[in-house]
Amino acid sequence: QWYQRRVRGNIIGDGPECRDYVIHHGVVDPVISFVKDTTPLTFLRNIVWVIANLCRNKDPPPSAEVVQKVLPALFSLVQHTDNEVLTDACWALSYLTDGADDQIQNVLNSGVAPYLVQHLGQTDVRVLTPAVRAVGNIVTGSEHQTQAALDCGCLSFFPALLQHHKESIKKEAVWTISNITAGTKSQIQAVIDHGLIPLVINALETGDFNTQKEAAWSVSNMTVNGTPEQIKYLIEQQAVRSMCALLGVRDPTIVQVLLDGLNNMLETSKDDCEDICRMIEDCGGLDKIEELQKHQNKQIYKLAFDIIDKFFSSEDYLENDDENFNFQINSSEQQLAPEGGFNF
Repeated sequence: QWYQRRVRGNIIGDGPECRDYVIHHGVVDPVISFVKDTTPLTFLRNIVWVIANLCRNKDPPPSAEVVQKVLPALFSLVQHTDNEVLTDACWALSYLTDGADDQIQNVLNSGVAPYLVQHLGQTDVRVLTPAVRAVGNIVTGSEHQTQAALDCGCLSFFPALLQHHKESIKKEAVWTISNITAGTKSQIQAVIDHGLIPLVINALETGDFNTQKEAAWSVSNMTVNGTPEQIKYLIEQQAVRSMCALLGVRDPTIVQVLLDGLNNMLETSKDDCEDICRMIEDCGGLDKIEELQKHQNKQIYKLAFDIIDKFFSSEDYLENDDENFNFQINSSEQQLAPEGGFNF
C-alpha cells in the first residue's frame, strides 16, 4: 500500500494534467482519510507528501473542491511535531497561497495562518523555507489579507529572518517586507515599529543581488505609500546612500525602481529637499543620475532628466552648492558595500 501511494504521489507531481487525472479517479478522499493520530509516522510522511503534490502547480491550480477537502487536513498537519510532516504541509500551503486573492482567502478561512506564522521561528531550514514563502504569498494579497498575517504576529520574526545566515531565507524575508511596504500607512508603520527598516537597508547594501533587488522594491514602495514622516525616517536610516550605490547596475527595472524612490523622496521632502540633493551628490549619486540621462531605456533617461531638471538645476540649489546641510542621519556606521564589491 505504501508503494502504491508513493507511485500516485509521483504521478500527481508530474504536472497539472497528471494531478487532475489522478484526482478524477478518486485519490483525494482515501489520501486525506489517513491524516489521523493512529497513522504510523513513516506512512503519514508519505501521505502529506502526496497532499503537497495535490496542491502543486498553478496553471491551472487545483479545483476549489479539492482545496476545500485538503485544507482541514493541512490545518491538522501544520500543527504536527515532526519536521518532515511540517515541511510538506508548509510547502502545500505555499502552493495554495500562490495565486489570486480568493485562493489566499480560502487558506486564511481555514484557520492555518497562526500556526503557519509560528513556523517562521523554526531553526530547521527545511520547514522555515516554505513557511516564509507561504506567509510572503499571503501578503501579496489584499490589504486585509496582509493585515491578517500581521495580526498573527509575523513581523516579530523578521529581525531574525532579515539577518539569517542563509541568503535565500533573507531574500524571501525582504521580498515579504516589500509587499507589506506596498500596503497601507499603518502597515508601513508596523514595519518601522518592529525595527525592520535598518535591516532592509543593510540588505540593500550587503545582500547578494537578488536580495538587493527585493530591498530596492521595499524602500521604493515605502516612498510611494508612506507618509512624509515615514519617508523622512527612511532617509534618516541612510537609504539615499544605499539606493544611489545601486544606480549603476545593469538591471533596468531596478534602476527605474531606485530612481522612482529617489524622485518620490525629493518630491515629498519640501523643506529638506536641498539636504537630500546634497546627500545624493555627496555619495556620487548625482554623477550616476546624470549618466543615466544617456540610458537606452526611455523611462530611465526621462526620469533621470526630470530629477536633474527639477531638483538640481534651480538657482537656489546652485547658489548653495558649497554650504553645509543639516539633515539628521542615523549615526550608526554601516558598510556601503561588501568587500570585493557587489556580486551581480
